[in-house]
Amino acid sequence: MLIRALITLALLLASGLILRTEWLGAEVARLYPPKGSFITLLPGGRLHYRELQPSGESHGTVVLVHGASSNHADLLATLGPELGHYRVIALDRPGHGWSDRLEGAAMADPARQATAIMQALDQIAPERFVLVAHSLAGALSTRIALDRPERLKGLVLLGGVTHPWPGGIAWYHHLATWLFTGPVFTRLVALPAADLLLEEGASSVFAPRAVTPGYLDTAEIRLLLRPADFQANSQDIAATNDFVTAQAPRYRELKVPVAAITGDSDAIVSPTLHSAAIAREAPQGRLILLPGIGHMPHHAAPEIVVEAIDQMVGPRSGLALN
Repeated sequence: MLIRALITLALLLASGLILRTEWLGAEVARLYPPKGSFITLLPGGRLHYRELQPSGESHGTVVLVHGASSNHADLLATLGPELGHYRVIALDRPGHGWSDRLEGAAMADPARQATAIMQALDQIAPERFVLVAHSLAGALSTRIALDRPERLKGLVLLGGVTHPWPGGIAWYHHLATWLFTGPVFTRLVALPAADLLLEEGASSVFAPRAVTPGYLDTAEIRLLLRPADFQANSQDIAATNDFVTAQAPRYRELKVPVAAITGDSDAIVSPTLHSAAIAREAPQGRLILLPGIGHMPHHAAPEIVVEAIDQMVGPRSGLALN
């Protein structure tokens, strides 16, 4: 009888956690509805993006691509106001924010994400643009620069992931990606824990500086607390190391200017293994090292990011190169 009672209690607790997780996902979706536009891609899925028009004469187009555990609003919230002289397009990567996952788990491959994003941009921004990528998006953005250089004026990497790294990934990302146990683990363990640790996680990526006031709200980070988003995020993280291991030997083929901007105190993505390496290997690469800054250079020094973009656009837009 005791064993039966314990099993019943465990099932009730599990059911309660799953119900709360589903409620939480619905609640954050209500709080942060899509604010932009959708573009339909084949086969059968949509990407969500937001666009800001220049306040005066346009100096060109800038495309923002977010990293892991995030969505378009992170980069747009801090860089959007600083880029008033540009047309700015900020996308939700497939499976994040309000973009569909498109090809399911296969979309974890950064090359597939690069293809999907370029399919969208070929329709909504046929002009050449500066591509700005944060963190994990460095992998897919360097693929775009390698395969579609004619579309770019330059590539700005913000603590970008570009090379293999030792140590692998956190154990819970592995569990979240497993075909049969992943959905259960995500709902029973990962998301309840993530909900409790969201502020602590933000502190770790901003360290050693303080978190930007209101960051979790303005960057709509709680959209990650939906089961499909969380699993897509874990799949992306799990796929990236093998991808950049294969891609890294190609970086000497890069034909566009590359500015690798990183904080010297970034404990999430090593400045040495990634930013310094691609700045050295890209023929037109340069490293911009920011003292006392962690993994969020676009929050700590948005003016440095804008300056790098301005230099890539060049004097044809009335901007002087320094």
